[in-house]
Amino acid sequence: MHLRRRAVLSGGPGAPVAIPAGTGPLLIVYLSAQGDEASRLTALIEALQSRRPELRVVLTGARLPLDALPGGIATATLPLPQDPSAAREVVRTLQPRALLILGDDLPAALITAMAEQHLPAILCEARLVTYNRRHSWRGAVIRGLIGRISHILAPDPTAAAAARQLGAAPERIELTGPITETRPPLSANEAERRALAQILAGRHVWLAACPTLPEATAALAAHQAALHHNHRALLIIAGLPPELVPEIHVAAGALGLAAVLRTDDDDPSPDDHVLIADDPYEMGLWYRLAPVSFLGGTLLPGPGLSPRHPFEPAALGSAIIHGPITGAHAPEWVQLDGASAARLVTDTAGLTRAVADLSAPDQAAVLAGNAWSVSTGGAAALHRIAETVLTAMEPTK
Repeated sequence: MHLRRRAVLSGGPGAPVAIPAGTGPLLIVYLSAQGDEASRLTALIEALQSRRPELRVVLTGARLPLDALPGGIATATLPLPQDPSAAREVVRTLQPRALLILGDDLPAALITAMAEQHLPAILCEARLVTYNRRHSWRGAVIRGLIGRISHILAPDPTAAAAARQLGAAPERIELTGPITETRPPLSANEAERRALAQILAGRHVWLAACPTLPEATAALAAHQAALHHNHRALLIIAGLPPELVPEIHVAAGALGLAAVLRTDDDDPSPDDHVLIADDPYEMGLWYRLAPVSFLGGTLLPGPGLSPRHPFEPAALGSAIIHGPITGAHAPEWVQLDGASAARLVTDTAGLTRAVADLSAPDQAAVLAGNAWSVSTGGAAALHRIAETVLTAMEPTK
């Protein structure tokens, strides 16, 4: 019914279909309109090209500049066919080996045209959680399309569960993990790390990384509460504009917290509760020393430095707490939260609870381990998705 409606609303024949030059196998790639998948598409095309240099690609869906793709690969762009007849013509003309869909949008006519020709459609980087409305018209359409997709490569367990709830056969679902940006761990002075680790041995250390001024105040209050249960705990507040340091220092004193300034070149003593370090270039050192990190700029707006990339603490084994303001790193936060690899808090009371909960080493270790897997698993996920696509493109005997 959905496709019949599309056929009625279509404006007649579509634009001529451009065919990339060459004789290699052709892959149609649909990029979801959200656009978060553009950088992942570039990485995936590179992985495919490295294995099949003669591969040809036709892009449809969200606009992506052709110069964003790796050089040397035959590409063309195609307006998305919206009705069944246009989609059938595209498939007939291009004779693709497979359709690759990145993201949550499902191109109904194109998926159906591929299924009619018994050609594989592969879905990756889709979380599908917004479609699980059993009695909605759109939910019914999505469930029908899911049944026509050959392989669903889920980025996290939540996405895999959503696919099953939409009726996907379990044998068609594979948990690959997300395609993530691979970032080298931040460096640190190893001699200084060893010295500070010895000084802080036996103390629970947690970090507020680049907090805004209101977040720094909230972190101090959360630490004051944590000291009731762990009187030797230490809070490190790092990555601050120099002008905020005096105000945060005064706020710590007002709460009865003994604070030491990194700029004074003093190491924290057993009686100190807070270490205030303004230099953002030492974040690699603090992530290594703190089993728990709250990433600032995500909970309370205010003056402060730009938020840090969430894969920084993840790559160095620090459990992560964050707020709902995800900003420029929204895709990474979605990946971490979907993999139970970060603790989301929505207010200062939630921050206090999270700090208390993650003072338990076993809870922090589980969160940190999941985060490490997400931050370092992008290459493996990329390899697995590329292998699945190329295997599906092999002609059937």
